[in-house]
Amino acid sequence: MAENVIYYGPPGTGKTYFMQKQIEKYTDYKIDDKDIRAAYTLKSDDWLLIALVILQNNNPMTSSDIVNKIMTLGLGYTGTASDVLEEHSIEESPMGVSRKLPRIFFESTGKWFVDRLKLLEYDSDFMIKYMKNAKIEKRYDFVTFHQSFVYEDFIEGIRPSVDPVTKTIIYDPQDGIFKRICETARKNPSKQYALFIDEINRGNISEIFGELISLIELDKREGQFCELEAVLPYSKTTFIVPNNLNVIGTMNSADKSIATIDIALRRRFDFINFPCDYEELNKALRVRGLDAKNIDGVDVIKLLKVINKRIELLLDSNYIIGHAFFMRVSGWEDVKMILAKKIIPLLEEYFFDDLQKIQMVLNDIDDTGTLVSNAIYCHEELEIDKLLTFVGEYAIEAKKVYYINKGFYKNAIVKIYDGVVV
Repeated sequence: MAENVIYYGPPGTGKTYFMQKQIEKYTDYKIDDKDIRAAYTLKSDDWLLIALVILQNNNPMTSSDIVNKIMTLGLGYTGTASDVLEEHSIEESPMGVSRKLPRIFFESTGKWFVDRLKLLEYDSDFMIKYMKNAKIEKRYDFVTFHQSFVYEDFIEGIRPSVDPVTKTIIYDPQDGIFKRICETARKNPSKQYALFIDEINRGNISEIFGELISLIELDKREGQFCELEAVLPYSKTTFIVPNNLNVIGTMNSADKSIATIDIALRRRFDFINFPCDYEELNKALRVRGLDAKNIDGVDVIKLLKVINKRIELLLDSNYIIGHAFFMRVSGWEDVKMILAKKIIPLLEEYFFDDLQKIQMVLNDIDDTGTLVSNAIYCHEELEIDKLLTFVGEYAIEAKKVYYINKGFYKNAIVKIYDGVVV
């Protein structure tokens, strides 16, 4: 059964990363046995051999299936697949089991998968070095909606082309991305396909989907009890959405609240919230041997929680900061860089009409409104009588100019959350 689902949440909660992991489910690799043998001969790492075997099978496999496949390759392999899978698992380490890099395998219902994103994080040239001869079948397409994206881009439209014989310009109906993947999915009914739509809330849904907004409903798909088809306006062909195509979107809740999303879209999609996940951040740093509550003396979990509580108080939960911003920190200077280059610019967008609230979020002003000595987001007063010798009849008021203190130290970060109970 097909699905229509939209993953939504504030910035940095891993929506795009999750979508990339979903794309893995719609990517098939055709890897020859000889290429696996060549890779293992080149670099005799057990994890590499097992990863290639699982990728060849396009996920998932039991450990016994993996061993049986390896036996057919004639490599004389004498290792134990289950031990290698455990050693390189991305899951938490149980008592008595040590973990090794790369940590790329995970288990579900007794079968093992390769996390391809973590594999490429470990070795960005993995595909070039070990899978350059592999054939890749993509059972998905990807598009980002924006204000200029229209029906003609998504379904079909009249576009100019050059007649190869007469060399004259002709105007014919051209298929859009949605129509093309629908046709591909219809020709391969035994396989699942997907269309991924990033920033789905940034497009004009009524204009993009047109009359086909009803056809994507699950019970209106081909072969369903309420099957519905439409005649397309340009090609005059009959169109129906196949039942093996999933439509998966993401939206940033800070850009537009779910409450304002087109009602027609809301009725036809399931919405799944992606909140800030503090435990996921804790886990990601622990996998790298780091304590999220003590990154060079900075409690990243508490820092993020306090910032988010203040944002929620001053705005609402659609604008909180996601855990993904801090997933790669290694020391307090990384935290400093993220605050200065990622979070504060985002806060400047949120509070563009009242920048003093950024100082409130970062605890940069005391109970009298005075700038503290170790402030991160500072300001200076532009005083009229010091800058202008003449104002005439102009009603000019003193002004505050805000800026980031580039030299702030660790204690300035700690003071954001110090003394706050969350």
